[in-house]
Amino acid sequence: MAIIRSEKPNFMIEIENLTKSFNRKKKKSKLGKITAVGHVNLTIKKGEIFGLIGPNGAGKTTMLKILSTLIIPDEGTATIDGFNVVKDVDAVKTRIGLLAGEFVRSFYWRLSGRQNLKFFANLRGMWHPDGRISELIELFNLKNHEDELVMKYSTGMKHKLALATGLLHDPPVLFLDEPLTGIDPVTTYEIKDLIKNEFKDKTIIWASHNLYEVEEMCDRIALFNHGKVVLKGTPDSLKKDCWDHIKVMVTSDKPYAFSSLQNAEIKDNVVEIKAYDVKKTFLTIAEIVQEKNVEILNIQTLKPTLEEIFRKGIEND
Repeated sequence: MAIIRSEKPNFMIEIENLTKSFNRKKKKSKLGKITAVGHVNLTIKKGEIFGLIGPNGAGKTTMLKILSTLIIPDEGTATIDGFNVVKDVDAVKTRIGLLAGEFVRSFYWRLSGRQNLKFFANLRGMWHPDGRISELIELFNLKNHEDELVMKYSTGMKHKLALATGLLHDPPVLFLDEPLTGIDPVTTYEIKDLIKNEFKDKTIIWASHNLYEVEEMCDRIALFNHGKVVLKGTPDSLKKDCWDHIKVMVTSDKPYAFSSLQNAEIKDNVVEIKAYDVKKTFLTIAEIVQEKNVEILNIQTLKPTLEEIFRKGIEND
């Protein structure tokens, strides 16, 4: 079958109406269906780091497996660099690299790091991979451990080796599924630094349930819940569009002096005020302080976090 590529694709990754359901056992013998991915539409630009965030079981990993040609969708289409993930499997595989947390179990633990990389390079048909392997070993700071058995590697070293394996053929697209789970802070920093500086020309989908790493690393984010996209946008736009107030936290000797304020919640000596008009809120606070002789111990404003926004999105889903 001839491979047909979309002419000059506008996006590196295009997902339209993508759907995948699985049968599951329900109450012993009865069968039910669970929709892991339900009618999802997304477009991802070249060079963009796109975050998929959501609780475990939200559909993130299923989405990546479809895009990696490991699972066939029930409905819809997805293309990578203009190639269809179902019809053009070979062309898609040359363009993607995958790091999944579960991949570290696929290594041959009685082989060294270098031997594992050579094995997977040969599986990809790379018959002279030594130069590329040496380059990746150097890049991931594994030079001093390249000849050690993988069974002696730390969790962080295994994650580095898994990412190096996904990059053997230097693909333009990377799928990272929980890439920082269970690794030490030093390795976490090293991997994030590599992604930001060495791989900035690549298109990356970063799937995680860790809001802080996704907010730090991603240009845009989609919140997944029950297989659907609940919210999407840049971190800043989500904060601006999905949270229409800031919180004013007032610590005082007389917190109940502020009980007449609308949208105020008192916890011990701290008053948390939802401020829709910040200037008006501060004028009201000043009036109360003067009128009731309140001593202000501390006052601060807090911007919304992605965690609050996504919790709200999940609750509204």
